[in-house]
Amino acid sequence: MPDLPLPERLLLLGADFTRHRDVLTRINSAHTAYATGAAAEHIPVTQALARGALDARDAISTAPGLHHSPDVERAIVRMTQLATLAVVAADHLIDAVDLLSHTVSHHPGQGPATAPPAAQTAQAARHSRLAEQLTSLGAEDCLAAAGLLARELRQQHPGAFRPPPALSPTQRAALEAVAAGRVTLDQHGVLVERGTGRMAITTIRSLESRGLVQREPCALWMHDERPHLTPEGCQALAATLANLGQPRSAPPAAIPPTAKAAVTRSATR
Repeated sequence: MPDLPLPERLLLLGADFTRHRDVLTRINSAHTAYATGAAAEHIPVTQALARGALDARDAISTAPGLHHSPDVERAIVRMTQLATLAVVAADHLIDAVDLLSHTVSHHPGQGPATAPPAAQTAQAARHSRLAEQLTSLGAEDCLAAAGLLARELRQQHPGAFRPPPALSPTQRAALEAVAAGRVTLDQHGVLVERGTGRMAITTIRSLESRGLVQREPCALWMHDERPHLTPEGCQALAATLANLGQPRSAPPAAIPPTAKAAVTRSATR
């Protein structure tokens, strides 16, 4: 992935944040026994996302020939914030697992260890939900940063981008929605997040037939599959964003007070 153009690299990182969010959503809706093991297994994934965002930030900062315009600086800020939030999310998962794994010690003849008290279970659930919320907009941030960089790279190095593929407005909007993690599929058709607009299954199929998206099993309950951009889809969307400007997305989120202290912390614990 380090050899990919920066906008495409960010789009692939965004897909990893979407997968991460799906798993955490499933964990937070599961019973305690499943949640404990699943959350423990997911801590390294969250830490890897933090490192991935930091690596992306460093790659942008040190990209040869890239002038640090205001838009480039905004992309760097987005990746810095995202890495920080992922570090804090990993810490919350660690705290949740510690609470759920705690059992009352016992001695031979006194029976098995008991489950964590209800108060500990509730506190662990709070930590796990915070981990999900802190990183839930990771794909949106990666999409926004990719748009900023694609536009800036095209302005600074006009020959760096191929002409964008011929896409209808509906197909372009669908690619953006897929990149932002707003689209899933079930047996009845396409499911999109509120505010995204309606999307037909024929649109997804048209993008699949061109090799721009592919379906994967989705970790969310009641959702069968989630479409993700292929490498060719990332290239197509990056070229489109470079020619059309920024994607439709929210401004950078402010770093929560609890996250500010983690800026200098390691992504591992």
